[in-house]
Amino acid sequence: MPYANYCRKCKAEVPDTDACPYCGKALTKTGRRLSFGVVRTPWKDWFSWNELLRIALPMLGMIALMILLSEGLMGGAQGLMALLARGFVFTMMALLGVMLLLILILLILQGPEKVHYILDKDGVTACTYVDQGKKLPRIARFVTAEQADALAQTEHALPGLTLVRRVILPWEKIRRVRVWQEGQTILFYRPGWWQALAMPTPPDDMPEAESYIRQKMKRIKGAKVQPEEKKPARKGRR
Repeated sequence: MPYANYCRKCKAEVPDTDACPYCGKALTKTGRRLSFGVVRTPWKDWFSWNELLRIALPMLGMIALMILLSEGLMGGAQGLMALLARGFVFTMMALLGVMLLLILILLILQGPEKVHYILDKDGVTACTYVDQGKKLPRIARFVTAEQADALAQTEHALPGLTLVRRVILPWEKIRRVRVWQEGQTILFYRPGWWQALAMPTPPDDMPEAESYIRQKMKRIKGAKVQPEEKKPARKGRR
């Protein structure tokens, strides 16, 4: 994972050197950051599915529960049995299937995306881009033209790409981090039970990213990083 720096004069990310290679302004240690990007296809990515399903599934469950409660209050046990006999379970399964199909279509319409991750002194930033000029990927992400124009005015805008989403997690707001080595992903939670961001990380860069995150999170009271850092074993006396 390459280190980079941020030039406040150029308002751009530059190589991590003593001075900006473009304007010559001295670069500070506070501007130093870990920065990398990935390209992913949403319909093939579990975390893209997870982002939608953790909202859609509870909604479907609430609808089923409300129907059952309403029928139970009005018709009692006999009403519930009659509802189940009329194929209520199969109806809900069919609705689940339709919902999954609609999510699949939506994720396919979103097309491939480029995600830029930044870890700096302030927190974790994830910027999602699609190819500039393509309206369908933007619309499939429920981003209006006005919202895209507003994002284009930020420091994270890049030429030739449309910024469609920007997630900024300050270190002090993150309550839990899970380093998932097997899945090559670092998960950030805000609050502790809600996954706010999934950051896929190349295997070779995982140790450096984990070390950086642990250093930052040590300063946050009540926050934790899982699994816990292994302490070096003490040598016994001879």
